[in-house]
Amino acid sequence: MSRLYLIAATLNTLVLTLILVAALIVQFVLGELPCPLCFLQRIAIMLCALGPCFLLAQNRRSALTHRDLAIAGGISVLAALLGAAISTRQVLLHILPGDPGFGGTVLGMHLYTICLLVFIGHALAAGVMLIASSGTDSFTQHRWPIAKGIFFAFGIVVLINLIGVMLQAGWHWMLPPDPVSYLLLSS
Repeated sequence: MSRLYLIAATLNTLVLTLILVAALIVQFVLGELPCPLCFLQRIAIMLCALGPCFLLAQNRRSALTHRDLAIAGGISVLAALLGAAISTRQVLLHILPGDPGFGGTVLGMHLYTICLLVFIGHALAAGVMLIASSGTDSFTQHRWPIAKGIFFAFGIVVLINLIGVMLQAGWHWMLPPDPVSYLLLSS
């Protein structure tokens, strides 16, 4: 049964990493600079990935326990709730009829609306994992070599996001509310 949790944690981290990669593509390839709320949503996605990464890291040390699943699920649910609150704030900023919203759309929805759906789905998945873990009596440790690659890919994407924030904010403490250029490059 613990192998199922490792597969779920791996896929979860991979999906969240790919969402962050898609955000970087929108930023650097399509040229849509993210607003401060967009960066906060990226941070919440990174926090969501900490829950599954915790499970993968714990499996490297020893067999998973119910405590490990509870910690990972708690991290995931809290991070998803934080992200949902940030996304909801941005949705509500652009809810009035005639408001064009911020940035482009995918499948007719703005990226912050898609993020809201991702956060809701992540919280639901973490809840299902927590409920399912109650039916498991014991866990065994599994060799999971893919975990190193997942950690590396996630770390690289987090680092690139950090560089993106530094480029956009320059040497200022606050990001511009309506970004038009990379402040670090234009100084």
